[in-house]
Amino acid sequence: MAKNITIKDLQPMALGYEEGQYVTREVLKRAEKAYQYFHNKYLELVASGVEPELRDLLIGHDASLEFFVGRAREIVKSGYYYDSMGLFGAYLEYIDTYAELRDYLNSRRSIDV
Repeated sequence: MAKNITIKDLQPMALGYEEGQYVTREVLKRAEKAYQYFHNKYLELVASGVEPELRDLLIGHDASLEFFVGRAREIVKSGYYYDSMGLFGAYLEYIDTYAELRDYLNSRRSIDV
């Protein structure tokens, strides 16, 4: 049975982080939750045999979330909690890959998997 996926289905993957914000354990926890949610959704979608363009967008966004979480984890572990330059690149990558995925899904309104 086909399932209809829209960008709203992917909303729980929002990081809950804004540029310049302190990177606390709570921020890290939200980012980890967003990554895990998206990663599971990504695996489900790729296993369903989505088209190559969407698969590539999913892979890119999954990697950007993983990179953000890894960088946030390093910042929290260091105890400094504020390293906007260290996290900025990961955050920009996340924004870019999310926008590409959102635009793709919005252009098709939804995808059937």
